[in-house]
Amino acid sequence: MVSVRISQLAERAGVAASTLRFCESEGLLPAERSEAGYRLYDGISVQRLGFIRAAKRVGLPLEEIRDLGDLGLHHHESRRYCAPRHIVESGPEY
Repeated sequence: MVSVRISQLAERAGVAASTLRFCESEGLLPAERSEAGYRLYDGISVQRLGFIRAAKRVGLPLEEIRDLGDLGLHHHESRRYCAPRHIVESGPEY
């Protein structure tokens, strides 16, 4: 598994490290810890952040984003069956 530190992920995703720490504290973005205590993120963390941003744009509260989990990493059709009603009604953004 590819692991990146918080500073590397922040740079790749174009967000502040504090945003990543907040997402982790809210249960939105899991992070492992190195032996030295550094946060380590997996290879799909950038996609997870993209999903979190998109969900916030359409007005989802953090609790619903957390409940949707990794569904945002899959094709939009799979989300139609599990997404909250206001997301399904608005349809995918292209």
